[in-house]
Amino acid sequence: VPGLLGKRGAEFAARFESTLSDQGYAVRNVRINAAEFGLPQIRKRIYYYGWLRAKVPPFRFPAPTHTEAQFRTVGDAIRDLPPAAALKELTSSTDDLLHRRTRLSALNVERIRLIPPGGGFEDLPVNLRVNCHKGGADKIGHRYVYGRLSADRPASTITARFDSFTRGKFAHPCEDRNITLREGARLQSFPDQFVFTGSQENIAALIGNAVPPVM
Repeated sequence: VPGLLGKRGAEFAARFESTLSDQGYAVRNVRINAAEFGLPQIRKRIYYYGWLRAKVPPFRFPAPTHTEAQFRTVGDAIRDLPPAAALKELTSSTDDLLHRRTRLSALNVERIRLIPPGGGFEDLPVNLRVNCHKGGADKIGHRYVYGRLSADRPASTITARFDSFTRGKFAHPCEDRNITLREGARLQSFPDQFVFTGSQENIAALIGNAVPPVM
Protein backbone atom coordinates (compact mmCIF):
# COMPACT_ATOMS: atom_id res chain seq x y z
CA VAL A 1 0.00 0.00 0.00
CA PRO A 2 1.23 3.59 -0.54
CA GLY A 3 2.15 3.94 3.14
CA LEU A 4 5.07 1.59 2.48
CA LEU A 5 6.98 4.59 1.15
CA GLY A 6 5.85 6.86 3.99
CA LYS A 7 7.37 7.31 7.45
CA ARG A 8 6.04 4.06 8.87
CA GLY A 9 7.18 1.91 5.96
CA ALA A 10 10.35 3.64 4.80
CA GLU A 11 12.75 1.65 7.01
CA PHE A 12 11.33 -1.69 5.84
CA ALA A 13 11.34 -0.55 2.20
CA ALA A 14 14.97 0.54 2.43
CA ARG A 15 16.00 -2.77 4.03
CA PHE A 16 14.09 -4.71 1.36
CA GLU A 17 15.76 -2.80 -1.48
CA SER A 18 19.22 -3.06 0.11
CA THR A 19 18.93 -6.82 0.65
CA LEU A 20 18.03 -7.46 -2.99
CA SER A 21 20.66 -5.03 -4.25
CA ASP A 22 23.34 -6.85 -2.24
CA GLN A 23 22.26 -10.07 -3.97
CA GLY A 24 22.84 -8.59 -7.42
CA TYR A 25 19.41 -7.24 -8.28
CA ALA A 26 18.45 -3.85 -9.63
CA VAL A 27 15.31 -2.84 -7.75
CA ARG A 28 12.73 -0.22 -8.62
CA ASN A 29 9.26 0.71 -7.41
CA VAL A 30 6.31 2.48 -8.97
CA ARG A 31 3.09 3.83 -7.50
CA ILE A 32 0.12 2.85 -9.64
CA ASN A 33 -3.63 3.27 -9.65
CA ALA A 34 -5.11 0.00 -10.91
CA ALA A 35 -7.94 1.93 -12.60
CA GLU A 36 -5.30 3.07 -15.09
CA PHE A 37 -4.77 -0.58 -16.04
CA GLY A 38 -8.44 -1.49 -16.57
CA LEU A 39 -9.69 -2.29 -13.06
CA PRO A 40 -13.16 -0.80 -12.30
CA GLN A 41 -11.80 0.43 -8.99
CA ILE A 42 -9.56 3.18 -7.60
CA ARG A 43 -6.82 1.04 -6.06
CA LYS A 44 -3.48 2.75 -5.39
CA ARG A 45 -0.58 0.44 -4.65
CA ILE A 46 3.23 0.32 -4.68
CA TYR A 47 4.66 -2.30 -7.03
CA TYR A 48 8.26 -3.43 -6.67
CA TYR A 49 10.05 -4.99 -9.60
CA GLY A 50 13.64 -5.89 -10.35
CA TRP A 51 16.05 -7.90 -12.41
CA LEU A 52 19.30 -9.78 -11.90
CA ARG A 53 21.84 -7.29 -13.20
CA ALA A 54 24.32 -9.88 -14.47
CA LYS A 55 21.78 -11.78 -16.57
CA VAL A 56 18.79 -9.64 -17.44
CA PRO A 57 18.62 -6.31 -19.30
CA PRO A 58 16.87 -3.37 -17.60
CA PHE A 59 13.10 -3.63 -17.39
CA ARG A 60 10.59 -0.82 -17.62
CA PHE A 61 7.25 -1.13 -15.85
CA PRO A 62 4.33 -1.21 -18.34
CA ALA A 63 2.65 2.10 -19.07
CA PRO A 64 -1.00 2.68 -18.07
CA THR A 65 -3.60 1.50 -20.58
CA HIS A 66 -6.54 3.72 -19.51
CA THR A 67 -6.90 7.46 -19.04
CA GLU A 68 -9.38 8.81 -16.50
CA ALA A 69 -11.94 9.31 -19.27
CA GLN A 70 -11.61 5.60 -20.11
CA PHE A 71 -11.85 4.21 -16.57
CA ARG A 72 -14.17 1.22 -16.21
CA THR A 73 -17.04 1.84 -13.83
CA VAL A 74 -19.00 -0.08 -11.22
CA GLY A 75 -21.85 -0.32 -13.71
CA ASP A 76 -19.55 -1.80 -16.36
CA ALA A 77 -18.58 -4.54 -13.93
CA ILE A 78 -21.86 -5.53 -12.29
CA ARG A 79 -24.90 -4.19 -14.15
CA ASP A 80 -25.59 -7.50 -15.91
CA LEU A 81 -25.99 -9.37 -12.61
CA PRO A 82 -29.55 -10.17 -11.47
CA PRO A 83 -30.94 -8.64 -8.27
CA ALA A 84 -29.39 -10.30 -5.21
CA ALA A 85 -31.66 -12.64 -3.26
CA ALA A 86 -31.59 -13.69 0.38
CA LEU A 87 -29.93 -17.03 1.08
CA LYS A 88 -33.23 -18.78 1.84
CA GLU A 89 -34.53 -17.70 -1.59
CA LEU A 90 -31.70 -19.45 -3.45
CA THR A 91 -33.03 -22.88 -4.35
CA SER A 92 -31.68 -23.82 -7.77
CA SER A 93 -28.42 -25.71 -8.18
CA THR A 94 -27.40 -23.01 -10.63
CA ASP A 95 -27.95 -20.17 -8.15
CA ASP A 96 -24.78 -18.21 -7.41
CA LEU A 97 -24.17 -18.51 -3.67
CA LEU A 98 -21.71 -15.62 -3.83
CA HIS A 99 -24.41 -13.32 -5.18
CA ARG A 100 -26.71 -13.19 -2.19
CA ARG A 101 -28.02 -10.41 -0.03
CA THR A 102 -26.66 -10.20 3.52
CA ARG A 103 -28.86 -9.20 6.41
CA LEU A 104 -29.02 -5.61 7.63
CA SER A 105 -30.45 -4.40 10.90
CA ALA A 106 -33.59 -2.25 10.72
CA LEU A 107 -31.48 0.76 11.71
CA ASN A 108 -28.94 0.15 8.95
CA VAL A 109 -31.74 -0.28 6.42
CA GLU A 110 -33.00 3.15 7.48
CA ARG A 111 -29.49 4.56 7.12
CA ILE A 112 -28.68 3.00 3.76
CA ARG A 113 -31.87 4.37 2.19
CA LEU A 114 -30.64 7.90 2.90
CA ILE A 115 -27.19 7.51 1.33
CA PRO A 116 -26.99 8.82 -2.27
CA PRO A 117 -24.63 7.31 -4.88
CA GLY A 118 -21.11 8.36 -4.00
CA GLY A 119 -22.14 9.49 -0.52
CA GLY A 120 -21.11 8.49 2.98
CA PHE A 121 -22.09 8.91 6.61
CA GLU A 122 -22.16 12.70 6.40
CA ASP A 123 -25.28 12.39 4.27
CA LEU A 124 -27.08 10.98 7.31
CA PRO A 125 -28.87 13.23 9.80
CA VAL A 126 -26.79 13.46 12.97
CA ASN A 127 -29.33 11.48 14.99
CA LEU A 128 -28.83 8.48 12.68
CA ARG A 129 -25.04 8.48 12.84
CA VAL A 130 -23.17 6.23 15.24
CA ASN A 131 -21.86 8.24 18.20
CA CYS A 132 -18.23 8.32 17.03
CA HIS A 133 -19.30 9.88 13.68
CA LYS A 134 -21.43 12.71 15.04
CA GLY A 135 -18.53 15.16 14.95
CA GLY A 136 -18.22 14.85 11.15
CA ALA A 137 -15.46 13.66 8.85
CA ASP A 138 -13.38 16.85 9.19
CA LYS A 139 -12.70 15.85 12.80
CA ILE A 140 -12.58 12.06 12.65
CA GLY A 141 -11.85 11.13 9.02
CA HIS A 142 -13.40 7.89 7.69
CA ARG A 143 -15.47 9.98 5.30
CA TYR A 144 -16.83 7.11 3.24
CA VAL A 145 -17.86 4.56 5.84
CA TYR A 146 -21.61 3.98 5.53
CA GLY A 147 -21.04 4.82 1.88
CA ARG A 148 -22.67 3.95 -1.43
CA LEU A 149 -20.94 3.27 -4.73
CA SER A 150 -21.69 5.26 -7.89
CA ALA A 151 -22.63 3.21 -10.96
CA ASP A 152 -20.93 5.68 -13.31
CA ARG A 153 -17.57 5.81 -11.51
CA PRO A 154 -14.93 3.26 -10.51
CA ALA A 155 -15.41 1.68 -7.10
CA SER A 156 -13.43 2.82 -4.11
CA THR A 157 -10.77 0.40 -2.89
CA ILE A 158 -12.20 -3.04 -2.17
CA THR A 159 -10.91 -4.19 1.21
CA ALA A 160 -11.14 -7.38 3.25
CA ARG A 161 -14.48 -6.34 4.79
CA PHE A 162 -16.15 -4.95 1.71
CA ASP A 163 -19.32 -6.94 2.40
CA SER A 164 -20.53 -4.32 4.89
CA PHE A 165 -21.29 -0.71 3.96
CA THR A 166 -20.54 0.26 7.58
CA ARG A 167 -16.83 -0.17 6.78
CA GLY A 168 -16.53 1.80 3.55
CA LYS A 169 -18.22 2.79 0.32
CA PHE A 170 -19.65 -0.68 -0.14
CA ALA A 171 -23.41 -0.21 -0.57
CA HIS A 172 -24.91 -1.13 -3.94
CA PRO A 173 -25.30 1.87 -6.30
CA CYS A 174 -29.11 1.69 -6.38
CA GLU A 175 -30.35 -1.23 -4.27
CA ASP A 176 -30.55 -0.72 -0.51
CA ARG A 177 -28.08 -3.40 0.49
CA ASN A 178 -24.41 -4.25 0.82
CA ILE A 179 -22.65 -5.37 -2.34
CA THR A 180 -22.38 -9.14 -2.61
CA LEU A 181 -19.29 -11.30 -2.68
CA ARG A 182 -19.84 -11.77 -6.42
CA GLU A 183 -20.00 -8.03 -7.00
CA GLY A 184 -16.82 -7.54 -4.98
CA ALA A 185 -15.12 -10.26 -7.01
CA ARG A 186 -16.23 -8.57 -10.25
CA LEU A 187 -14.86 -5.24 -9.02
CA GLN A 188 -11.56 -7.03 -8.33
CA SER A 189 -11.68 -8.49 -11.89
CA PHE A 190 -12.11 -12.15 -10.86
CA PRO A 191 -13.93 -14.18 -13.54
CA ASP A 192 -17.21 -15.72 -12.42
CA GLN A 193 -15.85 -19.25 -12.81
CA PHE A 194 -13.14 -18.64 -10.21
CA VAL A 195 -13.90 -20.79 -7.16
CA PHE A 196 -13.73 -19.39 -3.63
CA THR A 197 -14.25 -21.54 -0.55
CA GLY A 198 -14.78 -20.72 3.11
CA SER A 199 -17.15 -18.62 5.17
CA GLN A 200 -18.57 -15.25 4.11
CA GLU A 201 -15.83 -13.53 6.10
CA ASN A 202 -13.08 -15.78 4.67
CA ILE A 203 -14.15 -15.19 1.08
CA ALA A 204 -14.50 -11.43 1.54
CA ALA A 205 -10.93 -11.34 2.88
CA LEU A 206 -9.61 -13.48 0.00
CA ILE A 207 -11.22 -11.16 -2.54
CA GLY A 208 -10.40 -7.87 -0.84
CA ASN A 209 -6.77 -8.70 -0.07
CA ALA A 210 -5.98 -10.12 -3.51
CA VAL A 211 -3.86 -8.58 -6.22
CA PRO A 212 -6.54 -8.07 -8.89
CA PRO A 213 -6.11 -10.63 -11.70
CA VAL A 214 -6.24 -7.87 -14.33
CA MET A 215 -3.07 -6.48 -12.81
